[in-house]
Amino acid sequence: MSLQIVAVADSISKLTVTGVTLKDLNEIPTSVSARDCPILYPRPDGFISGFDPERMSMGSGSGAQLNVTYSLNYRFLFAKIGTERGLFALYPTFIAKIVLIADRMLVSDAITGLVDLQMIDIGEVGPVSDPMGNMFHGCDISFEVLEFVN
Repeated sequence: MSLQIVAVADSISKLTVTGVTLKDLNEIPTSVSARDCPILYPRPDGFISGFDPERMSMGSGSGAQLNVTYSLNYRFLFAKIGTERGLFALYPTFIAKIVLIADRMLVSDAITGLVDLQMIDIGEVGPVSDPMGNMFHGCDISFEVLEFVN
Protein backbone atom coordinates (compact mmCIF):
# COMPACT_ATOMS: atom_id res chain seq x y z
CA MET A 1 0.00 0.00 0.00
CA SER A 2 1.37 3.37 -0.94
CA LEU A 3 -0.43 6.68 -1.00
CA GLN A 4 0.68 8.97 -3.80
CA ILE A 5 0.04 12.40 -2.27
CA VAL A 6 3.60 13.58 -2.92
CA ALA A 7 3.46 12.33 -6.54
CA VAL A 8 0.12 14.07 -7.11
CA ALA A 9 1.49 17.37 -5.75
CA ASP A 10 4.60 16.98 -7.92
CA SER A 11 2.46 16.38 -11.02
CA ILE A 12 0.34 19.45 -10.30
CA SER A 13 3.47 21.59 -9.96
CA LYS A 14 4.65 20.47 -13.40
CA LEU A 15 1.48 21.56 -15.20
CA THR A 16 1.57 24.67 -17.34
CA VAL A 17 -0.89 27.46 -16.64
CA THR A 18 -0.11 30.51 -18.78
CA GLY A 19 1.20 33.34 -16.62
CA VAL A 20 1.04 31.40 -13.32
CA THR A 21 3.96 29.80 -11.47
CA LEU A 22 3.00 26.46 -9.89
CA LYS A 23 5.03 25.23 -6.92
CA ASP A 24 5.68 21.78 -5.43
CA LEU A 25 5.78 20.76 -1.77
CA ASN A 26 9.51 21.48 -1.53
CA GLU A 27 9.07 24.90 -3.16
CA ILE A 28 6.55 26.52 -0.80
CA PRO A 29 7.72 30.12 -0.51
CA THR A 30 8.45 31.62 2.90
CA SER A 31 7.74 35.08 1.60
CA VAL A 32 6.31 36.13 -1.75
CA SER A 33 7.22 39.34 -3.55
CA ALA A 34 5.09 41.20 -6.05
CA ARG A 35 7.33 39.96 -8.89
CA ASP A 36 6.64 36.31 -7.90
CA CYS A 37 2.94 36.67 -8.72
CA PRO A 38 0.74 35.10 -9.92
CA ILE A 39 1.72 31.97 -7.98
CA LEU A 40 -0.07 28.80 -6.85
CA TYR A 41 1.49 26.76 -4.06
CA PRO A 42 0.48 24.08 -1.53
CA ARG A 43 -0.92 25.63 1.63
CA PRO A 44 1.56 24.90 4.41
CA ASP A 45 -1.29 25.09 6.95
CA GLY A 46 -3.81 22.44 6.03
CA PHE A 47 -2.46 21.11 2.74
CA ILE A 48 -4.24 17.76 3.22
CA SER A 49 -7.80 17.65 4.53
CA GLY A 50 -10.86 15.44 4.40
CA PHE A 51 -8.81 12.22 4.41
CA ASP A 52 -11.32 9.37 3.93
CA PRO A 53 -10.17 5.77 3.28
CA GLU A 54 -12.94 3.38 2.21
CA ARG A 55 -12.38 -0.39 2.17
CA MET A 56 -13.19 -1.94 -1.18
CA SER A 57 -12.25 -5.53 -0.28
CA MET A 58 -11.75 -7.78 2.70
CA GLY A 59 -8.29 -8.43 4.04
CA SER A 60 -5.98 -7.28 6.74
CA GLY A 61 -3.04 -4.95 6.50
CA SER A 62 -1.71 -4.55 2.97
CA GLY A 63 -4.16 -7.16 1.63
CA ALA A 64 -7.11 -4.75 1.72
CA GLN A 65 -7.94 -2.62 -1.28
CA LEU A 66 -8.98 0.96 -0.55
CA ASN A 67 -10.44 3.95 -2.27
CA VAL A 68 -8.85 6.92 -0.54
CA THR A 69 -10.35 10.36 -0.99
CA TYR A 70 -8.72 13.53 0.29
CA SER A 71 -8.46 17.21 -0.53
CA LEU A 72 -5.29 19.06 -1.46
CA ASN A 73 -5.47 22.75 -0.62
CA TYR A 74 -3.53 25.40 -2.49
CA ARG A 75 -3.12 29.14 -2.14
CA PHE A 76 -3.27 31.38 -5.21
CA LEU A 77 -1.66 34.82 -4.94
CA PHE A 78 -2.40 37.11 -7.85
CA ALA A 79 -0.98 40.52 -6.86
CA LYS A 80 0.37 42.16 -3.71
CA ILE A 81 -2.15 44.50 -2.14
CA GLY A 82 -1.18 48.13 -2.56
CA THR A 83 1.57 47.67 -5.13
CA GLU A 84 -0.54 47.86 -8.27
CA ARG A 85 -3.59 49.70 -9.45
CA GLY A 86 -6.68 49.07 -7.33
CA LEU A 87 -8.20 45.58 -7.18
CA PHE A 88 -11.04 46.37 -9.54
CA ALA A 89 -8.62 47.46 -12.27
CA LEU A 90 -6.95 44.04 -11.87
CA TYR A 91 -10.11 42.05 -11.20
CA PRO A 92 -10.85 40.81 -14.76
CA THR A 93 -7.29 39.46 -15.17
CA PHE A 94 -7.38 38.03 -11.64
CA ILE A 95 -10.56 36.07 -12.35
CA ALA A 96 -9.24 35.00 -15.76
CA LYS A 97 -6.18 33.42 -14.06
CA ILE A 98 -8.42 31.52 -11.62
CA VAL A 99 -10.42 30.22 -14.59
CA LEU A 100 -7.20 29.16 -16.37
CA ILE A 101 -6.11 27.21 -13.28
CA ALA A 102 -9.53 25.55 -13.03
CA ASP A 103 -9.58 24.67 -16.73
CA ARG A 104 -6.09 23.17 -16.62
CA MET A 105 -6.77 21.07 -13.53
CA LEU A 106 -10.11 19.76 -14.74
CA VAL A 107 -8.85 18.53 -18.11
CA SER A 108 -5.32 17.41 -17.27
CA ASP A 109 -4.31 13.84 -18.03
CA ALA A 110 -0.76 14.54 -16.82
CA ILE A 111 -1.43 14.20 -13.08
CA THR A 112 -0.07 10.87 -11.88
CA GLY A 113 -0.73 8.83 -8.77
CA LEU A 114 -4.50 9.16 -8.76
CA VAL A 115 -7.69 7.81 -10.27
CA ASP A 116 -9.58 11.12 -10.35
CA LEU A 117 -9.11 14.80 -9.55
CA GLN A 118 -11.97 17.26 -9.12
CA MET A 119 -11.77 20.93 -8.30
CA ILE A 120 -14.09 21.25 -5.33
CA ASP A 121 -13.69 24.79 -4.08
CA ILE A 122 -12.49 28.23 -4.97
CA GLY A 123 -12.50 29.99 -1.62
CA GLU A 124 -13.45 33.59 -1.09
CA VAL A 125 -11.68 35.80 -3.58
CA GLY A 126 -10.06 38.65 -1.67
CA PRO A 127 -7.21 39.38 0.71
CA VAL A 128 -5.06 36.35 1.62
CA SER A 129 -1.58 36.14 3.07
CA ASP A 130 1.64 34.40 2.16
CA PRO A 131 3.36 32.36 4.93
CA MET A 132 5.02 35.54 6.31
CA GLY A 133 1.73 37.46 6.54
CA ASN A 134 2.19 39.72 3.49
CA MET A 135 -1.22 40.46 2.00
CA PHE A 136 -2.21 39.66 -1.59
CA HIS A 137 -5.27 39.58 -3.77
CA GLY A 138 -5.89 35.85 -4.01
CA CYS A 139 -7.89 32.83 -2.90
CA ASP A 140 -7.59 29.25 -1.76
CA ILE A 141 -8.30 26.49 -4.26
CA SER A 142 -9.07 22.90 -3.24
CA PHE A 143 -8.87 19.73 -5.28
CA GLU A 144 -10.46 16.43 -4.29
CA VAL A 145 -8.29 13.43 -5.13
CA LEU A 146 -9.37 9.81 -5.41
CA GLU A 147 -6.67 7.13 -5.20
CA PHE A 148 -7.07 3.37 -5.44
CA VAL A 149 -4.64 1.77 -3.03
CA ASN A 150 -3.95 -1.94 -2.71
